[in-house]
Amino acid sequence: MEKTAEKIVAFDVETPNHRNDRICAIGITLIEDGQISDTFSYIVNPECEFDAQNVRLHGIRPEDAAGVPAFPDIWEKLRELFRTCLVAAHNANFDLCVLRKTLAAYGIAESLLYYVDTLQIAQRVDKNVENHKLSTLCKHFCIPLEPHDAGSDSYACAKLLCLFLEAGVDLGKFTRAFRFEAPASGAREGYRAGLSQSSSALLTLNGILSGIACDDVLAEAEVGYLQAWLDENIALKGNYPYDKIYSTLTGALADGVLTAKESQDMLSLFKRVTDPVGENACDCGALDLEGKNVCLTGEFDFGPKEEVAGKLAALGAQIQNSVTGKTDILVVGGQGSAAWSAGNYGNKVKKALEMKEKGADILIVAEAGFFAALKD
Repeated sequence: MEKTAEKIVAFDVETPNHRNDRICAIGITLIEDGQISDTFSYIVNPECEFDAQNVRLHGIRPEDAAGVPAFPDIWEKLRELFRTCLVAAHNANFDLCVLRKTLAAYGIAESLLYYVDTLQIAQRVDKNVENHKLSTLCKHFCIPLEPHDAGSDSYACAKLLCLFLEAGVDLGKFTRAFRFEAPASGAREGYRAGLSQSSSALLTLNGILSGIACDDVLAEAEVGYLQAWLDENIALKGNYPYDKIYSTLTGALADGVLTAKESQDMLSLFKRVTDPVGENACDCGALDLEGKNVCLTGEFDFGPKEEVAGKLAALGAQIQNSVTGKTDILVVGGQGSAAWSAGNYGNKVKKALEMKEKGADILIVAEAGFFAALKD
């Protein structure tokens, strides 16, 4: 795939329910030569039920989507943009994962795209804001925003990106590849064929937690839904992160009152579970690999995993094939992996998270931050 360097497509999606595997609205804003050239949005018929919580967030009702085209028709209009342009989104992991699940649900095969995340850029280049939520940044930069309106959100993301470009930000340092699953022909339901029942359920849990945490608000209805889902899926007991989520939620609700601190702690936990690299990775400064046990997971922008391993071994690292109690660093490739059963991560990250919960000192670090630390 060849990217059109002069054109960037900023996008945002809204979802009809907690599963986050369908789209009921998508907003698109185009940037050409550093300036916004067009913006538009579509209401999409998700061909599934709506959750009341989602309707309260974005205001799109089932009757609003009943008479409009479904996702495959909309994608026919958009696919070339996503295939040939650099893609941008704010908290891109959420929107891209929803897009990937929706493509899979309709049996639409795509390979990969290249994207930048304005959330990550803002976190790196602008320290003078309380937080880096889209609403906070828009207020800081006087950008108009109607929260949870896909068109408004995509426009705000594009305006932020234009400001970053004007400030001289090098997008090349923030560009990542995102791989799509090639689903089985004709598959319409579910995300991946061949998953065990427990893996499918854990993937559903991941989607629920992503939907809850995406707006940094823990609503009473969301807590109730999550509690009911956990009770209905008690067979997952003994699996990470089910046990951690279950014990944290039941502990917080034991006295019948959910305090502001308990809500914030739970939201932080949900983010660590659904975005383990972004939420758990630290600013590791300059790294000395001499004698360090390093494990690699995913596909790397740097090149084949064997080349990455060879480079690190030359710097004194001991390369491990799996995460163990002796692992010092787990490096997560920038391109992810189509084989990751949890969507955002696989078994190596999952095991590292479990060990961190038990007190192990394992550094989970994304490829870009890792190599930047090596340069330092």
